[in-house]
Amino acid sequence: MSKKRIEWIDVAKAIGIVAVVFGHAMTRHGTMFHFLYWWHMPIFFIMGGFFLKPIINNNWWGFLKKRIIPLLVSYFICGGFLILLSHFIRGESWSYTLFYFVRLAYGGRTLNNYLSVFWYINVYLLALLFTSIIITYVKNREAQIIVAFISLIVSTSYKHIYFFQWKYVPWDVDVAFIALFFMLFGYLYFHKIQQIVSDLWIIVPCALITLWIFWEQHMDRFNFGFFLKSKIIHASYHHIPISRVSYIMFIPIIICLVVFSFSYYFCKLMPQFVIKPIQLVGQQTLGIMFLHKAVIDILDEAGYDGAIVETIFAVLISFILSIGYAYIKSKIKSSKRWPATK
Repeated sequence: MSKKRIEWIDVAKAIGIVAVVFGHAMTRHGTMFHFLYWWHMPIFFIMGGFFLKPIINNNWWGFLKKRIIPLLVSYFICGGFLILLSHFIRGESWSYTLFYFVRLAYGGRTLNNYLSVFWYINVYLLALLFTSIIITYVKNREAQIIVAFISLIVSTSYKHIYFFQWKYVPWDVDVAFIALFFMLFGYLYFHKIQQIVSDLWIIVPCALITLWIFWEQHMDRFNFGFFLKSKIIHASYHHIPISRVSYIMFIPIIICLVVFSFSYYFCKLMPQFVIKPIQLVGQQTLGIMFLHKAVIDILDEAGYDGAIVETIFAVLISFILSIGYAYIKSKIKSSKRWPATK
């Protein structure tokens, strides 16, 4: 792979993060709300698998240092900042605030309010680790596909499990095995996806299927709910229950292919001065993911309403803060790399 960034992937990330923010800003949980949740988290797990590689010579420390530890550091820094911000803005007690640091370490569904989306980082990190283990030690491609399907089937075969006496599993570990299916799909089929995005003979039918299931959901003939954090998954057609696994296997992937193709043709047809700002947003999805829920909650408390307005403000403010954080981090790294000489 060339080291040059692939534009349409950044644009797809931007579309995905705007969908995430819009979904959190919506107060009416109708067809559009369900539609967004079908794909706006799976698309990040799929793209997370695009550039994964097997670990060479069992250099797991190199993998952890490059892929896991930086995300962990950002998770605790941003999480700690938001916990303190919530304390002062929401007027929470110090006992509640201090215990929230314990919840931050425990992760998953114990996180709410400003940190309600931080479960994604827990699951993303675990899925990265699990997927890397599989592609490193399971050499056969067909066996990797079988592992992906088994992971999805087992992880969706039950509604809820307890961790000892605790209501929630640490870091939503069970959800990570659903994310593993999508990440392995991204890893295994990235080169095929690069061909499909420009193939209208495939994408046009996928787009028509997407429109059809959206309309069927709106007309209440089709009912698919896919909420990863809470692991609430249901599927029916004409009110007859259908296998949840079959819906998860196809619907998010079909929609993601449509988003990828739209992003590809957007980059192919639009001038660079239009593409570049959207690409920049796509390069800051992690920061926006961390911060947008706090911005939405603060806007709600300030009396602003309207999902579109809140989405615009949340994306812009989170983007600016994310750029600032990246700048400070780069300055700290450069100061360590080049110590002052006498």
